[in-house]
Amino acid sequence: MKTTLRKTLTTVACILVSIASSVVALSIPLVNDTGRAATVNATSIEIANVARQFLVGDTYYPLNPGPAMTIPSLYYTTLISQVATLSALENPNASTIQATLQALGPYKSLESFKAGYDVLQSAGLIDTPQAFDNSDENFGALRLGIRGYKIKLVNSRIRSTDFSAMGQYTDSSKTESKYAPNVVGFFCNNDANGLLLPLAIKIVDTGLTYTKEDSAGEWQLAKMTLDATELNFQQMFHLVHTHMVSIPIQVEMMRSMATEHPIYALLNYHFFGDMALEYLGGVILFSVDSPYDQSMAFGASGSMRYIYAEFSNTSMSGDFPADIGDNGLEYLPNHRYVKYGATYYSIIKTFVTSYVKAYYDSEDAVQNDSELQTWAARATVSEIKHHFMNGRVSWHSQAAPFSAPALYNTPLPAGKGVDVNPFDYVIPSDVFPLLSYMAVRFYRPVPSDKSVLSAYTTSPFSDETVLEEAIAQFQQSMAVMEVTVDSTEAGETYPDTFVKPSLLPWFSYI
Repeated sequence: MKTTLRKTLTTVACILVSIASSVVALSIPLVNDTGRAATVNATSIEIANVARQFLVGDTYYPLNPGPAMTIPSLYYTTLISQVATLSALENPNASTIQATLQALGPYKSLESFKAGYDVLQSAGLIDTPQAFDNSDENFGALRLGIRGYKIKLVNSRIRSTDFSAMGQYTDSSKTESKYAPNVVGFFCNNDANGLLLPLAIKIVDTGLTYTKEDSAGEWQLAKMTLDATELNFQQMFHLVHTHMVSIPIQVEMMRSMATEHPIYALLNYHFFGDMALEYLGGVILFSVDSPYDQSMAFGASGSMRYIYAEFSNTSMSGDFPADIGDNGLEYLPNHRYVKYGATYYSIIKTFVTSYVKAYYDSEDAVQNDSELQTWAARATVSEIKHHFMNGRVSWHSQAAPFSAPALYNTPLPAGKGVDVNPFDYVIPSDVFPLLSYMAVRFYRPVPSDKSVLSAYTTSPFSDETVLEEAIAQFQQSMAVMEVTVDSTEAGETYPDTFVKPSLLPWFSYI
């Protein structure tokens, strides 16, 4: 699971336990290696974290610290290399999916949207999103897998997803055509059948609370409000806590350690792609009238406001177990983050511990590594926390007409008991293909050599004899995990196999 992989690598690399022996190509610095120190120092002058801004339309928005774009520069060279790699891994069907849906419209009914998805699936372009099933059972099931990373414990059976302050990030220039309400969802955990079911949804903006006992139209609209706001939150929360927050860490890594440092090699291996993703996000997502800007309630401007506000909430203090505890997820044993996350956490922590022991024979050796200590001191200032909330799930967590990333064109009802037609709020027919194009671009195929199952099989790791045992154990554990996820999910009414190793890349390209 990407959150566990990245979080554990960073946490363990900073805390660093001890023990064991030598190196081949990778090496820790010798005390009197002035040549290596000079090389590191020269690099530190070429790149640095600086205050940044991002332009959307004619407005500049503050951005998290990171490297400045200058040409030529070390940052630019690194960025171009990453962009080239990621570009080769694009979903080849994205444009075809958009064109196919554009040709099939208009979309005015549940049947017409279903027909569009059916054509895509029958053509082998992509499966129908899991979120297309708008039943209460699936609405809850999604929050045990590809959503629900912010689901708090209320009491022994009730959970809440609180987005009561998210509406402020709606694109302020387009509130009449698309918006995300302030909303809180309540769910009941049914231990007998393992289901998480929606109990009530409160729309804070109107003060109205809806349940299944209300009319079908009102209840459907209530579920649409929660989906719309949560989809915006999940995309931006993921971006901040996974990709953007790692960039200052990488910059300090480049400034503090030689490329042959084993910790540099490990972090560079797993953080590869984040700089490119930040850049591509600016070009593809956060530009005026992009598919993202047209379909998402936050749009480009609201997303930039959220990113800057959320960045101050990133923290390095909490690891995977802390995440589980902080969100009450230990009381949801069927949540995939809980169900499989602990195993991933154990596998990765075991590997990283063995990795570190291969290069340090004592705690003193760790403390005396000037490169490592310099990086740790600089990186801790940046702080980091990672969550796995993106990729294939970006496609499957949204679906027209009832699970879109905004409510469109119609204001919320001011009272209850009125006639509500959910189709007054669904995504416009001409925007649906744009949303699908945007969502499917997150669904990048994972080639076998890029999956976690193939991690550490290339240089420099494969050249290191001191890592042979640790790598073999890691690969065996991941192979077992692959079987475990497949066999366990085969018995689920709403299976979720998106977290098995063969579908998780070992570096950031989603």
